[in-house]
Amino acid sequence: MAKDRLEKVRERIQNIGSLPTLPKVATEVISMAGNPEISIKEIASVISKDPSLSAKILKVANSAFYGLKQRVATIQLALVILGLNKIKNLVIGISVFKTFPIRPGHSTFDREKFWEHSVGCGQIAKILATLLRCEMDGEEFVAGLLHDIGKIVLDQFFHHEFTKVVDSTFEKDIPMIEAEEEVLGTTHAEIGSWLAEEWKLPLSLVETISFHHEPQKAVLNPTLTSLIRLSDLFCKAKGIGFSGDTQGISISDRIAWKTLKAAKPQLGELDMERFVFDLDTEIERAREFLGVFSNTDQMEEKV
Repeated sequence: MAKDRLEKVRERIQNIGSLPTLPKVATEVISMAGNPEISIKEIASVISKDPSLSAKILKVANSAFYGLKQRVATIQLALVILGLNKIKNLVIGISVFKTFPIRPGHSTFDREKFWEHSVGCGQIAKILATLLRCEMDGEEFVAGLLHDIGKIVLDQFFHHEFTKVVDSTFEKDIPMIEAEEEVLGTTHAEIGSWLAEEWKLPLSLVETISFHHEPQKAVLNPTLTSLIRLSDLFCKAKGIGFSGDTQGISISDRIAWKTLKAAKPQLGELDMERFVFDLDTEIERAREFLGVFSNTDQMEEKV
């Protein structure tokens, strides 16, 4: 993001209110995950301080998402079976949703449909990563979940202008990112990546959020960025949720396909017709995950 744009965004948010922050447990887990001297027991202890977060992690761990053969009853066991990186990425995803929850009766920008799209994108990215044998430890899911997070920031802190963006997208039938440039002089990708930096999220996530519309600009992890670009397009083509764009959707992105195929040649062998057909089941899975993320208090007592 150009410096003047960043300053305007920063000043506006500071004038309206403080920048949204991740829950303390999430920031601790992100920090601890990068320290090889920290034990699984210590990380499990930190996560367990948040009963709601713990309950959601266990519910996801025992869902069809991972398809584990044994029941996972504790956070420490989840860390042992799934690994630290997968749990860390689950913590990030669940915590971000908690920071920007669904707000009922908000007609300008439907957050429920937005999060359904985001979770659907993450789910498709997970399937693609599995088919292409990408070892990403769940980062593909959380990258899909967060790729459009800047739209929530715009809706919350620049609501009047964002309403104009949404209206312009409909009236002119242009991509939302183009309408954002016209109205705000910045985009959800720029704002989202800045927020991810402020939260000290992994740099590969920051990059993917920043360039999910321009995967050719990715340097740290072009494979992940291209994967999310294609997953986003598949998600829109299948009508999973709604992220704000109203144009006719195509899954063609020559650069993303080329980049991903260069890293994973087996993409050329993928039965695309079968893959697209199988995505129908992901609509329900996306809604199932949305239910897990939005359910806050009911599960706390079960941990």
